[in-house]
Amino acid sequence: MNDNLQAFGFENEDIKGGIFEKYKGKKGEVHRGAIVFTDPKAMFVGAKIHFKERFFYCKKSFCCEKLGAPKYRIGSVLIKYGTDKLGSIKQPFSYELFPWLFSDTTFIKLKSINNEFPLATHDIKIACDNDDYQHLNITPCSEVIWCNKEELKKKILDEAKPLWEYIKKGIASDLSIEEIRDLLSGNTGTGTDPTQKLDLNQVLSAI
Repeated sequence: MNDNLQAFGFENEDIKGGIFEKYKGKKGEVHRGAIVFTDPKAMFVGAKIHFKERFFYCKKSFCCEKLGAPKYRIGSVLIKYGTDKLGSIKQPFSYELFPWLFSDTTFIKLKSINNEFPLATHDIKIACDNDDYQHLNITPCSEVIWCNKEELKKKILDEAKPLWEYIKKGIASDLSIEEIRDLLSGNTGTGTDPTQKLDLNQVLSAI
């Protein structure tokens, strides 16, 4: 076998969709991190979206008639520090950067914290109650780590640039009105129902 090839089954956890792994809280763990930004007035990007099999931009038309009022989907770059499961910083210092995509509910929590503890100068701790639905409890820290040293800050901002581009493209699909109609009518060209039972005797009769 070629040295670059691997044989594996569905137990492989290293294969993930997309260029970057999105941030997700984990039940039973506390993460410490911060919102990475160059301008405090542009810490987030977001748009009004609908969801039907995928996130797509609201076109203020047929989509609203079928799915109701759109909701915001918001994105930012999150730096997650190397910590223990209680959120205490581990040595040596380490970090990872993640695209963080979330709903207006999480944004309102962040906005509430920011009113008293500006997120430009405070880290946050994130605890998760539910892995699947990402019910997050977010609390402020007394200081921020990532931008305390200019050299580290510059390095992190440079590393965050491709994640910002990924987030902007990943907020939602830009579907045409016709594509939205097809999606909501079920006419997506995905073929037959995979749960439909086959007559195996007929399929295998020529073998």
